[in-house]
Amino acid sequence: MLGKRALRAAVLPLIATIMATATGCWSRREIETIGFVLAAGVDEAQEEGKIQLTVLIAKPFAIGAGMGTHGTTEEKPFWVVSSTGYTVFEAVRNLLSQSPRRPFWAHNRFVVVGEEFARKGIGDVLDWFDRNGEPRRRAWIVAAKGAKASDLLQTEFELERMPPEGAMGLLKAARTGLSTVGEDMLNDFLQRLEGEGIDPIATRAEIIPRPQEFDIRGELKREKVGGSLRLTGAAVFRDDRLVGWLNKPETRGFNWITGKVRSGIIVIEKPGEEGKFIGLEILRGKSAFKPEVKDGRVTVTVKVEAEANVGDVQGFTDFIKSPELWASMERRMATVIENEVQAAVAKAQEFGSDIFGFGAELNRREPKKWADEFRDRWDEEFRDIDVQVEVKARLRKSGLVLRSTRIKK
Repeated sequence: MLGKRALRAAVLPLIATIMATATGCWSRREIETIGFVLAAGVDEAQEEGKIQLTVLIAKPFAIGAGMGTHGTTEEKPFWVVSSTGYTVFEAVRNLLSQSPRRPFWAHNRFVVVGEEFARKGIGDVLDWFDRNGEPRRRAWIVAAKGAKASDLLQTEFELERMPPEGAMGLLKAARTGLSTVGEDMLNDFLQRLEGEGIDPIATRAEIIPRPQEFDIRGELKREKVGGSLRLTGAAVFRDDRLVGWLNKPETRGFNWITGKVRSGIIVIEKPGEEGKFIGLEILRGKSAFKPEVKDGRVTVTVKVEAEANVGDVQGFTDFIKSPELWASMERRMATVIENEVQAAVAKAQEFGSDIFGFGAELNRREPKKWADEFRDRWDEEFRDIDVQVEVKARLRKSGLVLRSTRIKK
């Protein structure tokens, strides 16, 4: 057996070799050499067969810059630049001919597609974002209605210096306070593309010009932005092709079905008083749907449960002396929810896109029937399925008052 001294003599060179080869610094990139991509957009390029990639890159030396006179920004803290290629990978690499810093994708928050490009199919362009190690699958998929992705990335916000921060604020507010936005991340979108009996959905965004003379390119130094972004519902895809749009009520109908309603406002007409309205604040929503096959035809029952508080009431109201008013308000709230659900279903059936996953649920419940009867013709079957909606609406509180202020006349 080896002595302690001989063992030490044999082990020390081995340790030294391991330490020399496992330092982890061989592939380092200094922060001064990389540019942080915060948003990316894809459009069809002018040159036939090529795509145009547009990226928004943070300018770190301008992010913390001071403010000029009258609160104007001295320099935009971001740079928007485009490149082209036959593939996304080529377009990404071609950015190096314009950018002195190598684009770094781990902080990218949005993948934006222009409407014209999206209608031709986006599956191929998403492959790079999925396959590459830097981009994350938590980036949001956004479709630009009536615009190019490159134009959408030029928009800004009055309250945020970095457009992606403003867009994230809008998205969060629309998800948690309105429930009127379609919300699929890259991971969700890709899973829906591969899944049977379900189609993808994305966030719908539009460019809103400001009152002043509109210049989407903006200026180096300005007091107002030229154009801003607004989230206006959802983009509906069949496979990887954009086929249509849902407006905000229809999008909330989609969210009712899929259990994604978190909050929002429902306005109902006040019972017994024409021209007066009541605002209700949605507190929570719960839903489930069940597809069944009867006589060779698919029917789906959607059940929604919702709770709300009274937010404001027009005209004098005394809930203590009018207990029947409470039940009437709940019925009208249920009617609004049912109408939103039916509107979403009707629009999806018009597009032939099962964004709700009715087919996927049927496959889970009755896999043999799905495989034998519906898998190969679900696009056609979905257009004709009968959807029944059952809503239970409950009002909890009337706010701090049970009786409105009576105005003397």
